[in-house]
Amino acid sequence: MRISTIAFANLKRRKGKALFLAAGIAIGIGAVVALLSLSGSIKEEIGSQLDRFGANIVVVPQSNSLALDYGGIAVQGVSFDVHQLKTEDASDILDIPYRNRLSVIAPKLLSAVEIDGRQVLLAGVDFNSELKLKRWWHILGSTPEGEQELLAGYDAARALSIIEPAAGSTGQDVSAGGSHHTSEDQNQFRIARERLQIGGAEHRVTGVIGQTGGPEDRMIFGSLAHVQSLVNKPGQLSLIEVSALCKDCPVGDIVAQINERLPHAKASAIQQSVRARADTVERLTRFSAAIAAVVLMIGALMIFTTMTASVVERTKEIGVLRAIGFRKTHIVKGLMIEVAVISFVGGIAGWTTGMLASWAALPYFSETGVALEIHPSLVIFAVAAALSIGILSSVYPAIRASRLDPSEAVRYI
Repeated sequence: MRISTIAFANLKRRKGKALFLAAGIAIGIGAVVALLSLSGSIKEEIGSQLDRFGANIVVVPQSNSLALDYGGIAVQGVSFDVHQLKTEDASDILDIPYRNRLSVIAPKLLSAVEIDGRQVLLAGVDFNSELKLKRWWHILGSTPEGEQELLAGYDAARALSIIEPAAGSTGQDVSAGGSHHTSEDQNQFRIARERLQIGGAEHRVTGVIGQTGGPEDRMIFGSLAHVQSLVNKPGQLSLIEVSALCKDCPVGDIVAQINERLPHAKASAIQQSVRARADTVERLTRFSAAIAAVVLMIGALMIFTTMTASVVERTKEIGVLRAIGFRKTHIVKGLMIEVAVISFVGGIAGWTTGMLASWAALPYFSETGVALEIHPSLVIFAVAAALSIGILSSVYPAIRASRLDPSEAVRYI
């Protein structure tokens, strides 16, 4: 009689216990699969959320500086060999090998202009890319569309009397993403003045950015090409902001590739945002691994206990097999076949249960609609983990069973 035939016959005779053990493995593996699936989706969610915090790479003109001192007295440093960024440099960034990892490229030209006798910082931007980068902006009014239309920062708008308090106003608040919603904090003012004279030309203020606490509060924004013409700096840029805050983005490599592509410029990563994302993802991964380890240990302990009790219950059967000539290896092999079949079924059932649980729970963890991905590697992991736990937890009970004295069977005959 073949060992495998005896093993399958034992499974059929003990269907209840086999199903109970398979269910226990399925619960443990299902919990781990659900945790890993949700962990991957939450990582995507974190990346999507942190993308809203803006650029994590800044490209500025390359220059050298010389610090001077004479007689122990420090003299203001001198910059020399200053290069100039051009409009085409923003397009050239898309030629780097990691261009598919870049989400937004936002070129800017900054220049001080005089408005109503005040010095104001005027920024020329590409509004399409700028609004994608600055997703936290809330705009009262509308975004500029024409060349001579402007967007004003909150502090600049107050200083130039563009806005005035309007308690109870129900103005339209436009977020940077383009959606319309009402915000009490942002609607405590209204646009009272739309026309500004800059460089001898009249411009229209179409919107005001709600207070952000950042440098944009003190700036006026216009279209890039128009500002370049207005300040007589055609084709020139002051800086380029690049957003590459995507999942597993090699920010250091991207910076190196930009510097190689633009030798006259200097690209730098904003380390705070990069480290914040890396730390968040790392903590989430460690937490998921710890919970998964605890769940798997509980599953292994349950299998060990069940198999040990099974050996005690099957003392007669094992003793008889040993008495009729079955070797220790045959006993171990038979028990291992039983455990392997149960573990395999439990692994498949656990993967299915875990994916269904992840699908049901994902809406409670995601605000951006991240989809749940099915990875074939997770199926392999679930089956391999179930088999490993089942077999390793059964090694001691199987060896103990194989060492039973054949004379034990005499008591049951």
